[in-house]
Amino acid sequence: MRRTLLSVGLLGLAAWTWAAAPLERVSSSIVQIGLACRVRKAVVRPEGLFSAVDQDSGLTHALDSGKALEVRRDGQGRIRLGSFPTMKGPVRLTPGSPQSHVSVGRRSYRGNLLIKAGEGGTVTVVNELGLEEYLYGVLAREMSADWPLEALKAQAVVARTWALNNLGKYEELGYDLSDDDRSQVYRGLDAESDRVRHAVRETAGEVLSWKGRLLDVFFHSCCGGHTAPAAAVWGGTPPVRPLRGVSDRWCSSSPHARWSAYFADEDLLDMLHDRGFSAAHLDSVRPGSRDGSGYLLDVLIRADRKTITVRANDLRTWLGPTDIMSTQITRIARRRKGYEFVGRGFGHGVGLCQWGARNQAEKGRSYRKILGYYFPDSSIVRHDG
Repeated sequence: MRRTLLSVGLLGLAAWTWAAAPLERVSSSIVQIGLACRVRKAVVRPEGLFSAVDQDSGLTHALDSGKALEVRRDGQGRIRLGSFPTMKGPVRLTPGSPQSHVSVGRRSYRGNLLIKAGEGGTVTVVNELGLEEYLYGVLAREMSADWPLEALKAQAVVARTWALNNLGKYEELGYDLSDDDRSQVYRGLDAESDRVRHAVRETAGEVLSWKGRLLDVFFHSCCGGHTAPAAAVWGGTPPVRPLRGVSDRWCSSSPHARWSAYFADEDLLDMLHDRGFSAAHLDSVRPGSRDGSGYLLDVLIRADRKTITVRANDLRTWLGPTDIMSTQITRIARRRKGYEFVGRGFGHGVGLCQWGARNQAEKGRSYRKILGYYFPDSSIVRHDG
């Protein structure tokens, strides 16, 4: 879920107007993850005992272990699963034992598989499983699995809290969360390991709260010396105390603690043109205002003798978040035929600094102390679901 790319991936969906079936919310301990959204067909393969149940009629079919099944719509809009009779759907594939799992394409997943029909002859494939098992498939894709256990446990608490805060985020598409970095990257069984499962189990049910409510948490790779207030990145009112940002000396060993990026004048002019600004000549690019933590709020671009004020976070998105690694831009320097941006950190900078968490854990600090450091005055409580 690295927030830097949350908007990516929704482009191109506006043309679809069908309404997906509503989520079947049993409890907040069950999550639905979109694996394939509005596709013409998908290939699924059960491994172990599995049944396919038509949720409309209740008709049940036993599935052969290891046999690949193509999922698609027929001409009447019903769901076809391999050679089985068509089903109105949704169709739920349910495992008959804890060891059974199901593959979609090249990836394998725990839990149920829910197949929903949509307009235009498409299907949506959803993984339905427990929140804790979902985290098994998330943790190693958002933090390296070989990092210290206390850092992984801190990440587990933050990831669990984030998931609960965002249940139903993609309800209009028929599921809770996506499996990519618009939500949290989720890769099912392929991402699991003993260390990851241990970190999740050691923190089972634990979430961060603020004044009796779930805290709206975030995380990023490296803050570069100070975590960012949420308002400095995304605007809005000043954040609550746990999200106001803290000074951080722990991430200085990160390879992203310092960075620089060069852009030719032509690239910057092209960027402006793509956003609807008409400019033939670039006069200057300089930092605008900053917040109290040192994060740049806006950039002043002078072109054709007119000054354009661009939000720093927008500029980062436009130029690429892997080049402009953060909005903690310390200097913008004129270079031959272009400009060099110099900065610190990688990511939006809000909440948990993962490199800082790693180094704190290596120094013997517990996950509770790490979370208390990055989310001051918050509490770790147990979510009952």
